[in-house]
Amino acid sequence: MLPLSGVHIQIKYTDRGTHTDVQGEYSIDAYPGDILVFSHLRMQSEEIRVKKDALVINVRMIEAIQEIEEVAVRKKVKTGYKSQKELLKEYPSNKNLIKTSKGIIDKDRSSTDFRIVDGKDLTPGGQDFFGALQIHIPGMRVVRDSLGSVNVYLRQYGSSEYPGGSSGYQAAFEVDGFMMAWPPTFLSANDIDRIAVMERNAAYMRYGPAGAGGVIVVNTKAQTWMDDMGVDRSEEHRQLLDSVIRVTHFESYSPPVPPYLEKLQEVRSEKEALAIVADQQNSYLSNPYYFLDMYELFISRWDNKEKSIELSHYIIEKFSEDIAVVKALAYLQQRYGYYLDALSLYLKILESQSWNAQPLRDVANAYAEIGDYEKALMYYAQYITILDQLPNDAYDPYGEDMLITTEMANILGQNKELGIGSNDLMTVMLDGLQTRLVFEWNQKEAEFEVQFVTPEGYYDTWLNKPDKSASQKTESINDYCSKQFFLGKENIGMWQVNIDYNGNQSELPTYLKVSIYRDYGLPSQQVEIKIYKLSKDHTRIQLFTLQQS
Repeated sequence: MLPLSGVHIQIKYTDRGTHTDVQGEYSIDAYPGDILVFSHLRMQSEEIRVKKDALVINVRMIEAIQEIEEVAVRKKVKTGYKSQKELLKEYPSNKNLIKTSKGIIDKDRSSTDFRIVDGKDLTPGGQDFFGALQIHIPGMRVVRDSLGSVNVYLRQYGSSEYPGGSSGYQAAFEVDGFMMAWPPTFLSANDIDRIAVMERNAAYMRYGPAGAGGVIVVNTKAQTWMDDMGVDRSEEHRQLLDSVIRVTHFESYSPPVPPYLEKLQEVRSEKEALAIVADQQNSYLSNPYYFLDMYELFISRWDNKEKSIELSHYIIEKFSEDIAVVKALAYLQQRYGYYLDALSLYLKILESQSWNAQPLRDVANAYAEIGDYEKALMYYAQYITILDQLPNDAYDPYGEDMLITTEMANILGQNKELGIGSNDLMTVMLDGLQTRLVFEWNQKEAEFEVQFVTPEGYYDTWLNKPDKSASQKTESINDYCSKQFFLGKENIGMWQVNIDYNGNQSELPTYLKVSIYRDYGLPSQQVEIKIYKLSKDHTRIQLFTLQQS
C-alpha cells in the first residue's frame, strides 16, 4: 500500500484540518469522540471516530474518481458527449439510437444491454409485425387466442415457469414515446423504422416495475412529438457541454458550520459542550435548526441519547406545526437507528396530511423498518383505497405511485407468510437489480438535479423542479417528495453521485435523506442512510461514491 499525499483531514463539525505530506503522514489535534473526515479528489471519503488513547490513525482509501476522469477524457476525445438534440440530429444515420419517452438512448453507451432491430430487417406480411420480430429475438413467445387477442412474452433468465425461460409477465410496449396497455397489433412491418427490445434488467432500469416482463420500444416512420425538439439540422449552433467539467468539479460534501457551532469547534469534552449549549440555547429558542444541529452533534459525537431525547422533545413541543422541521428530525432519527421515534413523528405528520401519498408512504415504510409488515401494508392499502374513492384519481402502480408498488412488493417478497408464492412480483421485478437508492427531501419546494456518473465516465441526471405556477399551488394527493433509482448487477465499478442544489424559495436549509439498499429484495438486504443539510443555493456537491461489485 503506497502513501498518499494531499489527503485532506478535517474534524467533522469544525473548520480544523490538515493535509498529508509526500510520505502520507499528517498531524492533527483531536480528542476522543471527534470524527476525522479523510477526503481526496481521487478517493472515496472515509470517516473515523477517534477512540480513547489513539495516537496513530492509519486509513486505507479506496480509489474513486481517478478512473472516472481518465475514462471520461479518453471517451470524450474519441467520440464526444452528445446532447439529446445532437443525438436526434444523428438518429437517421446511427442505427444504434432509439427514441423513447425517457429520451434518446445510445446502445453503445448504455449501462444496460438491449437489442435493436432495424425495420428493414423485418419481413412484411402476416397480421402484424410480431412474427417478423420473433425471428430476431431468442426466447420471445407470441400467444394468440381464438378471439384475436395477442400476448407477448420475452425471455427471462432464471425462470422456468414457461418454455424458453419466459415469465408469466407480458412485455410492455412503447410506441413513439407513448406507453401502451396492450400489444400494438395495428402496426405492420412496413410502418416500423426500428425496434429496441429491452429484457428484464434493461427494462426495469428505465421503466421500473412496468418493465417486469421487458419492454419493446417501437419507433415508427411517422413524424412524432419526439422529433419536435428544435433541432437545427443544417449547422451546429451549440457547443457541447463539457462533461469532464461536470463530472469532476463537484466539491465533497461538508456540513455547514453556522455561527453557533463555531464555539463548539474547540471543545475537548462532552461536559464542556453541554456547558456551551446551556449558555447559548436561550439565544436560539426560536430557531429549530439550532436544535436539529445540536441533536445530531450529541448523537454523532458523544452518543448521548439522554441529551438527544431532551432536544427532540423541545423540537416537537415548539415546532410541531412546521412539517419540514419534524421531517428533518425523523430523518436524523432514522439515520441513527431510532426507528420507533421516527415512526411517532411520521404518524404526527400524517394527522395533518391524511390524504397525501408521501406521509402515508412514510408511515408504512417506518412500520416496515421496525418489522411490523402487516401495519405497513395496511397503510399502503389505505392510500390505494383513498384514491379509489376519488372521481379523478387512480392508483398508478407503474407511474407516479411506483415507489409504493416497489415497497409493497419487497415486503410481500420477503415475507412469504403474508401470502405470496415463490414466483412473486418481487422475483420478476428485482432479479438482477442489486442496489436501490431512495432520495427524500423535507422541503417541498427544493429544486435540485442529481447526477449519476457511471464507472465508464458517462453520466445521467434527474431534475426535481417543483411547478411554481399558480395553478399548481393546490396539493395533489400523490405529491411525492421522494424518488427511487436502481443499479443492476451488470453496473460494476465505482459510481459517483452528485447534486446541483438550487435552493427552496426560502432561507431555510433542505434536509436530504439518501437510503442506499444493498441486495434489495433479498434476505441479505441491508440499508445505509445518509443525511445532507443543504443550505447554500447554487452549489455543486459530491454526495458520495458507491462501489458496485
